[in-house]
Amino acid sequence: MRSPDDAVEWAQGQWRRNWKAWLAAGDSHIKAWPLHPPTETQLAADPDSVAHWVASWRRFSVPGLDVEWVERRWIAFGRQVVPLRIVATPAAIAELAGQTSHWRRAVSAAARLQDEWPAIDLASALRASATGLAEMDEAETDRLVSVLDWLATHPDSGLWERELPVQGIDSKWWERNRSLVEPLVKAITGDRARAGRLRRGDVSFLVRLLDHSLAPGPGEFSVGVTGMQQLDLRPRAVLICENRTSVETAPPLAGVVAIHGGGVAVTRLAGVEWLAAAPLLYWGDLDSHGFRILGRLRQVLPQVRSVLMDVGTLRDHAHLTVTEPRPFHGEIGYLTAAELEALAVLRRGDLRLEQERIGRDHVRASLAEALSSASVRQCQ
Repeated sequence: MRSPDDAVEWAQGQWRRNWKAWLAAGDSHIKAWPLHPPTETQLAADPDSVAHWVASWRRFSVPGLDVEWVERRWIAFGRQVVPLRIVATPAAIAELAGQTSHWRRAVSAAARLQDEWPAIDLASALRASATGLAEMDEAETDRLVSVLDWLATHPDSGLWERELPVQGIDSKWWERNRSLVEPLVKAITGDRARAGRLRRGDVSFLVRLLDHSLAPGPGEFSVGVTGMQQLDLRPRAVLICENRTSVETAPPLAGVVAIHGGGVAVTRLAGVEWLAAAPLLYWGDLDSHGFRILGRLRQVLPQVRSVLMDVGTLRDHAHLTVTEPRPFHGEIGYLTAAELEALAVLRRGDLRLEQERIGRDHVRASLAEALSSASVRQCQ
């Protein structure tokens, strides 16, 4: 017999796996889930538990979710009506999973885009852009529509991102929303090469060789993605850090290159062939945005493994945590179970542990352990 609490767990799993597809399909999916009602033998063995279970489903009420009942005819108990299954809409599943506001924002933004471009099949683009759409309020959606309209109208502008003449848009907006805009522009402009795409400058990354035998010359330098692609490096592993200080203070490690990821710009590193072929460690702040960056990085570099971003590290340094000023409460994809556990602990108090607050001896030991174990491999 499945309980309402079991239904919540089921809904959370359904949400994680399917919500982007539901958004792309226009909220048309209906999901059924069997409740495994008791047999006559089970009822005879524990009638009180069965009665309590039936009552719990009579009380259960979620908009968009129906509990379907069935009549059983039993020799000892006569006619009994028991719940057979639940049938739920995506909105109902979102509510059960605690994602109502997330779902409503995504649906509202998707509907607005489909109203603006009704003749275009946006399904694939909506799925690719779903995470970003779920973060957008009405004002942000207005800005997104303005950007897409301008890019569709000027597909070959040749402008740089900072030159875009759309009110309310700056370079930080682009950094946050580039991965959201690009699939939508591609769909709207008909998938023409570079149509509607703006030029962007090369971001510089601080690179520090934690083993000077890896390459001759300076052991620390700044380089853009293009320059990084030309480096002749074959490291044992690459350590990507969210903050610059952590790169500058990283201990010597045989065969390791440390790189300052620079926040959301870190995803550009996926275009560096030697880096993409190496085992990757990511070390970011223990806060919602640190995990958000990790999720985005793993989306493009699936082998990346986090270090010093676990519950144990958080608990060992709880006295050094502060309140995160602007926490991100939306869904973060591509995290492991252990990372999701740490994120859940952080979100209970909107906590933040900056990576620089962790003592250097602890950092040295943790990095050495991560590099010496078999765990530097593709994330499972």
